[in-house]
Amino acid sequence: MKSTSNASLHTPAEVLAFRRDFPIFENKIHLANNSKGALSNAVIRAHAEYLDSWRTGGAPWHTWVGKHEELRASFAEMIGAGAHEVAICPSVSVALGSIASCLNWQQRSAVVFDDFSFPSVTYLWHAQTARGAEIRRVHPDENAEISPDAFDDVLDERVRAVSVAHVCYKNGHRMDLNAIARKAHNFGAWFIVDDYQSSGSRPLDVRQSGIDILATGTVKFMLGSPGVALLYVREGLLSELHPTLTGWFGQNNPEDFQIERHIEARDATRFQNGTPAIPAIYDSLAGIEQIKSVGLAKIAAWIDQLTAMLMDRLKEEGFVPATPVDPRKRGPQVAVRSHDMEVAVAELARRNILVTSRDGNIRIAFHYYNTPDDIEVLIDNLKQMSKLMIRR
Repeated sequence: MKSTSNASLHTPAEVLAFRRDFPIFENKIHLANNSKGALSNAVIRAHAEYLDSWRTGGAPWHTWVGKHEELRASFAEMIGAGAHEVAICPSVSVALGSIASCLNWQQRSAVVFDDFSFPSVTYLWHAQTARGAEIRRVHPDENAEISPDAFDDVLDERVRAVSVAHVCYKNGHRMDLNAIARKAHNFGAWFIVDDYQSSGSRPLDVRQSGIDILATGTVKFMLGSPGVALLYVREGLLSELHPTLTGWFGQNNPEDFQIERHIEARDATRFQNGTPAIPAIYDSLAGIEQIKSVGLAKIAAWIDQLTAMLMDRLKEEGFVPATPVDPRKRGPQVAVRSHDMEVAVAELARRNILVTSRDGNIRIAFHYYNTPDDIEVLIDNLKQMSKLMIRR
């Protein structure tokens, strides 16, 4: 059956131009953006710039620290924050670990997280039980969705923080951040968001969304390299947060090489640790600037059209999505039920279609460089692999 959605979805010239900057599309279809964004020529040039600076300068740390500060400022602008509210860390686990190191669980002993959280974040919160924290979890309903009202039963004045994943890594479910923020703040709790599965795929203003702390990384939709996580901490919280997980880049003056005392930075850079991953900073700055040159609203609108088209095509062909039908509850990812997800992913890779797997699903995640033709090729191949996929 021919998809009516395909007939109505025209690929804009600017999408095709953007796609041409990503060499992988010369022989593969990259739909694994929720695992790793495709490599662009812009990022290749930025990495070459780093290597050239090392080759010609030897140890040009002032140049490299300048790039570090550019990245902080660029990300701050992207999320509607000030650069003084942003820190660069090696991973989200370390970033939130630095936050956790600040907390005394004696008065407000509870931390809430949702069952769609990425495991690494939950391990961090579970580890806080050794320091007196109480864990409270929010479970999905019978439709495998988590509504803001699901938080009502776990919230009270003992909750220190509510930690959520904006988009679920397993099924692409997207949280209503504003509604959950209001519920958390009604009880005086901080609202912490892991935005890793969304950052770079749609606009997000931390102030408008009521976010107190946000952690994310550049590996996925921000088109950067591993080794860079970005941490936003609302300025009003800084007086309460004094990390014991720190390093020389978290000092008020990193170049004051004294060993007599710890003098934390006055701003969010106090959450930084040791020497940053300079190559990844070059790559990640280039990736962020590349998506900002398009505009996050435009990127989100195109991704939303692609996810809607794929959901339509899956329904037409009888495949079973694990992703919410309501577009307001979807991120850039669509998950599809499989009898054997690993074999299905490997078979698609053999056919030069790159997807990923989790929780019994194959996962397809879109970016601005993907097209309706990518979807049709995917659907054609899934039909040929029918025994591996669950169908109605």
